[in-house]
Amino acid sequence: MKESIIIDHQYHLSLKTFESICLGTAKMELSNKKDFVDLIEKGHQVIQDTIKNNIPIYGVNTGFGDSCKNQIAHDRVKELQANLIRFHGCGVGAYLSILESTAVLILRLVSNAKGYSGIRHVLLKQMELFINRGIIPLIPEQGSVGASGDLTPLSYLAAALSGDRKVYYKGEVLETSSVLEKENIPPLVFEAKEALAILNGTSVMTAIGALSVIRANRIMRLSELTTSLTVEVLKGNKGSFSKLIHQIKPFKGQIKTAETIYHYLSDSKIANTQNEIINMAQENQLTQTDSVQLGQSIQDRYSLRCSPQIIGVLRDTLDWVEDWVTTEMNSVNDNPLIDPETGRIYKGGNFYGGHICQGMDSLRAAICNIADLVDRQVELVVDEKFNNGLSPNLIAMNGDHLYIKHGFKALQITATALTVEIISRANPISVLSRPTESLNQDKVSLGTISARATRDVIRMTEQVLAIQILALCQAMDLRGLEGFSSTARRLHKLIREDIPFLNEDRPMDQDIHQVVDMMKQQSFDQIMG
Repeated sequence: MKESIIIDHQYHLSLKTFESICLGTAKMELSNKKDFVDLIEKGHQVIQDTIKNNIPIYGVNTGFGDSCKNQIAHDRVKELQANLIRFHGCGVGAYLSILESTAVLILRLVSNAKGYSGIRHVLLKQMELFINRGIIPLIPEQGSVGASGDLTPLSYLAAALSGDRKVYYKGEVLETSSVLEKENIPPLVFEAKEALAILNGTSVMTAIGALSVIRANRIMRLSELTTSLTVEVLKGNKGSFSKLIHQIKPFKGQIKTAETIYHYLSDSKIANTQNEIINMAQENQLTQTDSVQLGQSIQDRYSLRCSPQIIGVLRDTLDWVEDWVTTEMNSVNDNPLIDPETGRIYKGGNFYGGHICQGMDSLRAAICNIADLVDRQVELVVDEKFNNGLSPNLIAMNGDHLYIKHGFKALQITATALTVEIISRANPISVLSRPTESLNQDKVSLGTISARATRDVIRMTEQVLAIQILALCQAMDLRGLEGFSSTARRLHKLIREDIPFLNEDRPMDQDIHQVVDMMKQQSFDQIMG
């Protein structure tokens, strides 16, 4: 039975609970307590009382944006709200996924349920019904500058609530009107302020950003796991992850990453201690009058040795970005705002997505560095010049005609191609603000564009990691599993349950997709603990 999450004006949504509702393992229920319902209705009554006295309220009985100097009669306010939805129906590009659109709906409900949006309780109930019955608006992802909120994409949510446009429903894309008829749900007619309360918020950028934080956290943990295995297959140096090194450069993320990698390597007989490496390096003894070339390098390349200093940056970035995203998730971010207790109406700019944009810019840059790190580690494993005795391109060295095999050569090229695309999106978007809408929106956040760019970088980084995992398991087979850490052998076992050793050249695109699916299904979480 699904856990019920009871939402009221005081509820604080955590990232973990948010993910559970998005994935359908928990459901949302609005509180039916009288004080909550009364609070919501009181805010809506403030709006009604004010406009009946012909007092102008932005976007309620005035035009929108630069048109706010135009006031309309009280009896036209419903028509104004309907028109707001209509003229913002100009989104373009790909559609948000079902998961992303579900997340948008959840966050809009949480924000509007705080009691400052001046809407009726019935509007909240309509969103609750949509979430729990799987009626999810079809939302184009492009068209928001993220300043007066995600106006255009959120118009598709408002339209669906009122029975227009299209929705995802039971694996299909259908007309909303037909779905509401099947579910016996009446379409909503928006009253004063209500459409604006849906459109004028940050829920699209925040939904994509919150899902990105969840996936970025898994990328961070996976990169620690794959780094430890890379050290093993290359017979590298465990000593780089020793406690002292990182305690005397005490960044929390660096310390935790080094500790995690060291833990993964603790029972490895393949990776070497510093003393073992020195002993191997000194096979040719140096006399006082000679100089000799050591048997091997006494320290690893930066992509191994400096990995805590690289992955640790992502760890620490995630720490504050998660805090910012969670704060935005639980914020009231529309305009104007109503204090139901005092009856005051405030006009401000909580719809501005500056924190989300800056957070996503920083998170994206940190993830780009992980992709670059992983691409360099793949090079060390695949290239026979650096892979410490493994075969060229990780070719299976059996049978004849070995020269016609090319193993992981093309997979490495794909990893590099992906990494180039990833790095090309590292530049900050927050500084690209452009004035629009008759110079009313003269400084915009671009939070939704940054969140989408971060999501795309995460998707490609997952693919680079999938290629690395395939290469590492191939390298383990070539070395023989004896002596590898228990963590490495568990990862190898998990992969080999579905994906065979590359004995002869074959297409491997589906192998990549399969490993990415395992990431999404959290299959690696049991290994990482």
